[in-house]
Amino acid sequence: MKKVIALFSIIALAYACGSGPTEVKKPISVNVNPQIGGDQNEAVSSASPAAPSSAATPAAAPAKDGKALISSSDCLACHNEHNKLVGPSYADVAKKYKEADIPHLVKKIIDGGAGAWGEIPMSPHPTLAQDDAEAMVKYILTIK
Repeated sequence: MKKVIALFSIIALAYACGSGPTEVKKPISVNVNPQIGGDQNEAVSSASPAAPSSAATPAAAPAKDGKALISSSDCLACHNEHNKLVGPSYADVAKKYKEADIPHLVKKIIDGGAGAWGEIPMSPHPTLAQDDAEAMVKYILTIK
């Protein structure tokens, strides 16, 4: 029975990774994410030049909406907010990791890997932008 489950898990993972033609996705607009301390009523001006940001003031720039980024990606093929699927639930990830682990988790999403949650590897996402992966991780860490 374990072999059958493992086989179906591998098939589901291969299917989720996409073996068909790739589709071009529209870029997601920058929104403020209320889950990580933003206010949706703040205006975002694209006409003004971007001011240099520092790591000490992350609230100065509007955050991308991690939940929307996850919804528009292939993440939900293997993950769920509260139930384990192929990979761990986001709530379990939020219990295990803290804000200091964000760089590690961003690297894990982009590079993929295995071992932290079992034998089934997480597929890499090399085309995902670093700031998008970071927004996703910040959202995931808010799920309880």
